[in-house]
Amino acid sequence: MTTATRMLTLALMIFAGSGCAVAPPPTIPWSEIRFGVEADVPPFEYRNAQGDLVGLDIELGNALCAELQARCVWVDQPYATNIAALQAQRFDAIMPMTATPPRRQIVDFTDPLYALENRLVARVGSNLLPEPNSLRGKRVGVLTGTSRAAYAMARWAPQGVQVISFNLNTQLIKSFLAGELDATLQDSIEISEALLNTPQGTAFAFAGPAIQDELLGSGPAIATRKTDPELTAALNKALQRLKDNGKYAAITQPYLAPTSSQPAPAEMVFTPGGSGLPFSETVKAANTLYISGQLGSDKDGKLVPGGIRPETGQALRNMRDILNKQGVSMGEIAQCMVILADIKDFKAMNEVYVGYFPKDKLPTRTTFAAGKLLDDARIEIQCTAIKQPKPVAMK
Repeated sequence: MTTATRMLTLALMIFAGSGCAVAPPPTIPWSEIRFGVEADVPPFEYRNAQGDLVGLDIELGNALCAELQARCVWVDQPYATNIAALQAQRFDAIMPMTATPPRRQIVDFTDPLYALENRLVARVGSNLLPEPNSLRGKRVGVLTGTSRAAYAMARWAPQGVQVISFNLNTQLIKSFLAGELDATLQDSIEISEALLNTPQGTAFAFAGPAIQDELLGSGPAIATRKTDPELTAALNKALQRLKDNGKYAAITQPYLAPTSSQPAPAEMVFTPGGSGLPFSETVKAANTLYISGQLGSDKDGKLVPGGIRPETGQALRNMRDILNKQGVSMGEIAQCMVILADIKDFKAMNEVYVGYFPKDKLPTRTTFAAGKLLDDARIEIQCTAIKQPKPVAMK
């Protein structure tokens, strides 16, 4: 319905009032609202295994249409050309688009739909920060047409940062995993879904704090043509009704678990294993302590005599001494691996082994025979401990 048609309809309705008080303008009806959406951005908008369009923005858009008693029509559209397609009348609105000052000169925006954080992601241990000095000479991947791409080109590229654009996040992540990028600038939820929360994402983490800048906009909203102010206003009213009736929270909360409160990846602390040894005695990450395998050797590095029983006891005392230096007890060991030179020593080893742990806190264990161990030892024990928080005394 064009603006002229709407005005004519309103005039006819007022005329039909025949002398009564002037009626308030009616809510302009839409039989359908066409949203342009790029269906390749989980968890916001994507196709499931059955080919159905799903995600946060799809659920939210359908709820907005229901509030306006309109049918939602979803038009799959590359994000980089969304504004041109909107102006060409291919659809009525873009769902979603971040409102930035340059974009506001071309299109209108609804109120923000939800809040997102813009974060730099890099390999664990890279020590990169979302600052030009830290990123100078580095390759940073961004998605074409996004506010983050505009930000990186304006703020970082002139400072010597190599900004590389990709049309799809799948392409960007493939390059990231292949070592062709040093970092990527993304919204925290999309990159968590696409990489950080996957098995292949364990080597990557958020680097530095969230970024705030006017070029990054005020958050995702719905973009509309400047010639459709009625639609913008109606969508805003529908959004507010969803917030008031509780439907907004029911839709958004499963998707928008806060990322800013997620703990940063634990720093790894290495304790050297001794002069010339090519491994660490321990590696600590957060509350987890990984201890290298211990033989039944004394402080001079010589195996104690007497066979499996003395060696088992000495290996476990060595383990206990290492734990004590880290403020950890034998009762905090979660898992051990016992390697025997001869599996026939299994019973005798167990008889000694069990005496070094609290009876109600025996760790999980794997035991196997290796045939031959270093220095002709009969046993090697490797463990992992998890330091437990100390109880707080109540005043």
